[in-house]
Amino acid sequence: MTQQNNEFLANANIKEQTATRGSDSPQAQAREWLSYLYSTEVSPDKRQEFIQWINNSEQNRQAFKRSQQIWQTIGMTDSAVDWLEQYTHQGSVTRLTSPVKHRLTKSLALLSSIAASIALLALNGVFSSTDRLEILAPEMVFTSPVGENRSFTLADGSAVTLAGDSSIVVDIDQHERRVNLRKGSAYFDVAHDPSRIFSVTAQYTQVRVRGTTFEVKRSIDSIIKISVLRGLVDVVDMPEHGIVDDNVVQLHANEQLRTNVNGAFITDITPFDPETEFAWLKKRLIYDNTPLKNVIMDINRYAKKPVVILDESLNDFPITASFTFEQIEQMLAGLTVAYPITLTEEDTRSILTKQ
Repeated sequence: MTQQNNEFLANANIKEQTATRGSDSPQAQAREWLSYLYSTEVSPDKRQEFIQWINNSEQNRQAFKRSQQIWQTIGMTDSAVDWLEQYTHQGSVTRLTSPVKHRLTKSLALLSSIAASIALLALNGVFSSTDRLEILAPEMVFTSPVGENRSFTLADGSAVTLAGDSSIVVDIDQHERRVNLRKGSAYFDVAHDPSRIFSVTAQYTQVRVRGTTFEVKRSIDSIIKISVLRGLVDVVDMPEHGIVDDNVVQLHANEQLRTNVNGAFITDITPFDPETEFAWLKKRLIYDNTPLKNVIMDINRYAKKPVVILDESLNDFPITASFTFEQIEQMLAGLTVAYPITLTEEDTRSILTKQ
């Protein structure tokens, strides 16, 4: 669990500790229902029982809403599962067993059946009928730690792989499928759905598709790179004000485009080598005359300690290399042999300077 999640859990525990002591409190029941709805397919009888429970009182509705807000803030991580288990009673509706816990931390595939049967999981006002549950899917936060790629299956069946130290926010409902790339790099294999656009937004750049495979990557200098493996995507320069798109271009398979922090296109559409561009999916990094600053940015997603370039004259130094995540330390040492670069190791970082 990350430090941020730990701090959030601690604050949430302090606020709810007294309220959840009673085995029949709305907070405890809400946690049990959230645990049940995320851990198994919902039967018609249980669906009806849940509707009756949440319509029974305002306290129940508010308790369930608060539980969902905590879950959404933590995201689909070990922290979320630990938080659910901590307040789920022994002998309650269900327990999160180890296999279920593993699935929750790795994938959202099981939410598809839940969404199809009860359109869960964010409160959308007051429930006025026990026959229909007006609930929409919530925004979900997905993250990956430094040193590890992570793959997820979204509620619509789309597959996502995050590079190390990356984060996205996902919001899927019956009309749209929206993703915000907050940092890092994400590779999408989008489930085809003609009725719902799948959009990925990074700063003022948005990629819109209905079913294809592509990557969106944010760099430390606020450059966005879009690389398409299969299908067709629209890349949109979103306006800072108003509703009319400033510019839209289409990318086909094996085409790439870069935009700046304001969404403006800063390169022409160019071809690229998928084997090189997507090597990180196979735990390898490949570069051909790539600026050193870009190489180090990628390395820092997987290195045991951060690498810092102290001499700015090295930033655009062209690097050609191929190595696995496990070979990062050897690669850094090799820089001093192949290039006029000095590597200095400190306890908390590795420093690169010009010889």
